[in-house]
Parts: sequence; C-alpha cells; structure tokens
Amino acid sequence: MRRVTACLLVLLCLTACVWAQDNYKERLVAEFPFHEVATGPFAPVYPALARQLVEDYGMTSGVCVDVGGAEGSLAVAIAKATNMTVYVVDIDPAAVRLCNLRADEEGLRGRVRAIEGDAQNLLLREGIADLVVSRNSMFQWPDKTAGVLEAYRILKPGGVALLGGGYGRLLDDATRERLVAQAKRKRAQDPDSFVEMPPDLPDRVRAAGVAHVRLLRGPTDFDWWLEMRK
Repeated sequence: MRRVTACLLVLLCLTACVWAQDNYKERLVAEFPFHEVATGPFAPVYPALARQLVEDYGMTSGVCVDVGGAEGSLAVAIAKATNMTVYVVDIDPAAVRLCNLRADEEGLRGRVRAIEGDAQNLLLREGIADLVVSRNSMFQWPDKTAGVLEAYRILKPGGVALLGGGYGRLLDDATRERLVAQAKRKRAQDPDSFVEMPPDLPDRVRAAGVAHVRLLRGPTDFDWWLEMRK
C-alpha cells in the first residue's frame, strides 16, 4: 500500500511539474507574442537561413552570437545545422526565457544560451564570436551604427557578421511567395511599419574603421543584409 501511495505521489508531482512548465510557457508567450509567428508561418525561414550561412561561410564549429535573437528560432536552426555554441542576446526578458526553455525542449541545453542585453552595448568580450547574425532586429535599434560596430567588436579575426532582415535565398519558392505576399499586404496597410536598412550604413561603418563591409540585396524586396568580415 505504501509503495502504491508513493508511486501516486510521484505521478502527481510529475503532473504538477508538467502543468507548471506549460503554464509558465503560456505566460511567456503572452508577453512575447512574436513567438507564435516565429514558430508558425515563419518557421521554415530559419533552417533555410542556417543552411545558407553554412554554405556561404563554411562555419560549422566555434561560437555564434545571435543579436536580437528573440525566442531562439534562428539560434536553434544554426545549432542543429552545425556544431556551434550559439549565444542569443535579446533585450526582452520574456524572449530570453522562451529561448532558454526552447533550448531545453530541443535538447540543446548548453549549446543555445540566451542572455538579456542591448545590441548597442553588448555585454560580451571582444573577439568572442566566429559568426555574428541578426535577423529583423537591427531595424529596431535606435542607433544602428552603434549596434553594427558592437557586432564587429565581438568578432574574432577571420570572423564574419551578417545583419539585416529577409528570407534568404534557400527558402523554397512557395513559402517565400506566401511570406512576401503577406509582407506586401502589411506594408500597404501600414507603410510606417517597414523600415529599410539605411543605404549609407556601410559608409558610416567604414568611416568608423571597418574595412570589409558590404550591403547585400535580394532575392526579394524585403532582403537587406549587411555583411562584415574581420
């Protein structure tokens, strides 16, 4: 009888823990609703972009930093496509907690690590990263030049940074067409909601001492990427 009672108590405790975790996640999603977009209609974008990063830059190990990485969709995709350790920096506490929770769910604890921080003043040491990425975050930075220079500061010699927004070139055509059509409808309804990368940003970054920087466009009107090499 005691053994049955003990088993029942263990089962109740496990059920309570699962319920508490689910309830905790629901609260975080309510605080950070972009989670539903990233893990829903945008979900195919991140693995495709991760594959593109591997294809273009050949990095499969070392340290990656995802600046403004939100709930961790791109970070998780990079960790799955490579052997890299990925640090996610985001200013939103709910996004950081969701990212760390997702890392646990995906079996990536220790390889995807999220911390709170400001893109314009990263609390990371100089030269920590082989790769720095940022998708659809820099458009929200009040001082884009400062954020870009911070990304460059934390790069190792020989490292590369790709900052900007869009879908990348390896996303399947059907998904890209669907997302672009959706983005065009949203832009038509609210033109002020879309902020393009300042075309003079590469010149500003060069003036600050970054020699190898260029602006990449395409394959859609919504793909703007700033590439830096150190």
